[in-house]
Amino acid sequence: MRPLITGAGGGGGGHLMEKQSLVPAVRELWNAWEIHCLILISLSLQVFLFLFAGIRQRSSWWLPRTLLWLAYLSADSVAVFVLGHLAVRASEPGHQQIMSFWAPFVLVHLGGQETITAFSKQDNELYRRHLLNLVTQVAVAGYVVGKASWPDARLRAAVAIVFFSGCTKYAERIWFLYFASPGRLRRWSRGRRIFLQNLVKRRHRQPDEELNDKPAAEGTREEAVKKARDSLSLMSKGGSGRQLFWDAITQLVADIMSVDAPLNQTHNITIIAADQQKDSNLKELDLLPGMLKEFLYSESRHSAYEHVGALLGLCYRRLYTKDFLQENFIISSNKISLTIGNVAWSLFTCVLISIALALFMAAEKGGQLHASSRADIWVSYLLLVGAIVLDVSSVAVFSFSRIANCNNKLPNWCKKQWSQKIGQYSIIKSAGMWSVQRWISWDVTRQPITKDHLSIHKFILDTLLVSGTKEQWNIASTRGQLALRKWTTLKALEETVRSSFDFPTSVLIWHIATDICYYSDQGLKEHNLLREEKTKKHKQMSRELSQYVMYLVFKCGVMLTTNSELVHDKAEEEIADILLYCRKHDLGEKDAVMRLFQGKEKQQLDYSKDEIRNKQHEESEEKQDTDEIQMEREESPNIPSGSSSNHMKKLEQSVQALESPVLPRARAVAQELISIKDEAERWDLIAAVWAEKLYYTAARCGGGFHYEHLSTGGEFATHVLVLMYLLGPFLPLAYQ
Repeated sequence: MRPLITGAGGGGGGHLMEKQSLVPAVRELWNAWEIHCLILISLSLQVFLFLFAGIRQRSSWWLPRTLLWLAYLSADSVAVFVLGHLAVRASEPGHQQIMSFWAPFVLVHLGGQETITAFSKQDNELYRRHLLNLVTQVAVAGYVVGKASWPDARLRAAVAIVFFSGCTKYAERIWFLYFASPGRLRRWSRGRRIFLQNLVKRRHRQPDEELNDKPAAEGTREEAVKKARDSLSLMSKGGSGRQLFWDAITQLVADIMSVDAPLNQTHNITIIAADQQKDSNLKELDLLPGMLKEFLYSESRHSAYEHVGALLGLCYRRLYTKDFLQENFIISSNKISLTIGNVAWSLFTCVLISIALALFMAAEKGGQLHASSRADIWVSYLLLVGAIVLDVSSVAVFSFSRIANCNNKLPNWCKKQWSQKIGQYSIIKSAGMWSVQRWISWDVTRQPITKDHLSIHKFILDTLLVSGTKEQWNIASTRGQLALRKWTTLKALEETVRSSFDFPTSVLIWHIATDICYYSDQGLKEHNLLREEKTKKHKQMSRELSQYVMYLVFKCGVMLTTNSELVHDKAEEEIADILLYCRKHDLGEKDAVMRLFQGKEKQQLDYSKDEIRNKQHEESEEKQDTDEIQMEREESPNIPSGSSSNHMKKLEQSVQALESPVLPRARAVAQELISIKDEAERWDLIAAVWAEKLYYTAARCGGGFHYEHLSTGGEFATHVLVLMYLLGPFLPLAYQ
């Protein structure tokens, strides 16, 4: 039996020895070919980034963005890893010199592709880190090249050419990162902000000064009117057009993407300032409201969205790609646009690499015939040809897109400048979900607004134009007050749109009230089919606008404070408690919403009583607070007037916001809305209020929000902001 056991043990030991012998073989194979694999992976990542980097501009889906993010980060990491291995191999005896030829290509890969310089706004802020990386990686590549011996002068010249191309390409990328960095853009816009501030102050000059400067003012106004007409003409045609030069895009980026308070266009302010003189000689169509009225009645006015999309597409290329130099100098003709600058530079680098390829083909490479040396040569050819193809493709793609765009012959898939979807968030749906579903953001959906969903586009633009014709330039500072002017008897509505009312809480209340009205069976049915169809569209559009503003505020954090977030969470818990019955009995969304409206009547009554009690308490304490504040001022004369009272008022508002339940307020708003018997008027009012809230939100998202979302499929709020920027001085004058 012992020999049998011994034999079995020997067999097991033989298998173990075979496995152990495979490990060194695999390790040796990997050591021999790892650099070959890694440098080809680096080239493949560059090809992937070149082909698919533009998807993130036109898609909001997380999967392609994740793949691009991984490729963007891996490209630099793999390139640096390859260069480190080449530096280690360079000092080893018997090192194959052809591998040292790959070091300059690592610098070329670190320079990136024309289609992507930064993945996000934060990458542009890290240009200093890339500058340090440039110095270190150039030094390492120089060490690798210097350690190698180049017996053939032609091979040495090819190495020098690729090394020069790699250094300049990497430096070019860092320059683009710096040029698009938020800090640099803020410094650039500081001068424009001061200029606009002085321009606004000119409105308050004395009449004598106005008369003295009248000839100069008329000349300035004529130029401003011409710019406004040209802008409206471009918007009616759609697309970017040949007349858009890069300085206009840079101005748009500086006025919107680099500041928290966006700036109005200079020519619009100039026209309004001149129009305030009320010169009777001015024609109506020379006034900005008259121009907007003419544009409002134009059938092609909705092409303005194509123009805005093209502008934001150029802004994306300005901030996230190397197209700035390609667009920097444009020579225009009737049919084509020829570009110089980066196109010439790309062709120049392409010619350099082609010369390096020719020199490499003609050079003596040592005459080795074993497989590893032949593989080194073939990899070198792949790197050279790959670099040439990428450069030529970059120039070809840009030239095609520019010429086709100038002639309005872009295919449909190229005309799409953004995802054309808006985020939708409903607190009622979210409250009905499990916590895990909310944690993975299943409570956020995206609604397409293309083809059959153009009602939001048209309504937002037309409402803005109507406001311009009425000279309601402050529509981006109202929250629904303009829409409620004719409904002064509806106190609950008026209270929730006041400027002193917390805006996120106002959005939350109106959101719940809109859903209640949407599912309410009350209201008169229309007998006019056209009127009924319009009302149906307004109902759906109002609900989508409601959920979109909710998404901006509570999911993107626009103007969201800690108190507002607590109010939202408290309301969500209350709704979840009410919907617990609905979840158990599988009730639909309509039944759940109507249960919110019809349930807890006692809480509604208690809320009304609390409101009366709070108002009486505030009135009784107001006089006492005033006396105490006056005594404090007398005792402490150095304290600024009103500072203590304002501070206490803000604290009281915060406490009141936390203690005041949202659902009773939403029911009160919904009740007053339902009291409007004419269903068409009711939904016209709701839609107008949500339009004002969207204007208010878009102007206060902050430059970083619009900057960041250009690379994530775009946001409809950014398009609304650009419309306000182009059509008139609708943006709040925060610099006054």
